[in-house]
Amino acid sequence: MNDVRKVIYGTIIGFFLMLALWFSIIYISSCGFTFTCNRGEQLVERTPIPTLIPASHSESEMVMMEFDKCQVYASDLVGAWVSAEYPETDTFSFTDVNGENCEGTYSEDIQHLFIENSLWRSGTLGCTSCHNGDLTERSSGLDLTSYDALMLGSRRVAGSSSTGTDILGDWESSILHEVIVNQGLT
Repeated sequence: MNDVRKVIYGTIIGFFLMLALWFSIIYISSCGFTFTCNRGEQLVERTPIPTLIPASHSESEMVMMEFDKCQVYASDLVGAWVSAEYPETDTFSFTDVNGENCEGTYSEDIQHLFIENSLWRSGTLGCTSCHNGDLTERSSGLDLTSYDALMLGSRRVAGSSSTGTDILGDWESSILHEVIVNQGLT
């Protein structure tokens, strides 16, 4: 009877040793001789298109623009341009943070706010990385790469908006104000 128990226990122990050896061979062949195997982690599929990075408009700081003698927050500058009925080539007036009267133009003072990266906040993409002619379907039809595209996209967005507000229009009720000021882009 002792011989039968030895055979059964030997078989069970041998089975578990073979199982441990088999798992060891599989682990070593896939991960090598390391305990920090990261080959078994799920593959994260990424795309080279930077527009798929989710936009975050929170925890931001106000962006101060300085040119010549005037200092103005970027959101106030865009607001002054929109309130001036968004001229392309004409100058528009605004008051800087020191109360001085200043003038600006779309091409020199507004357009780069939509194009440049890390301008609103460090590490953020420029607005045109999402809102451009190549991605008009994804970006609600709004193209911020040029004045003409902005005006065309603004009419298109306003026509399809359920609330009836325009991307520009009245500054306080515009979609642009909602994104820049109320959602905290500034």
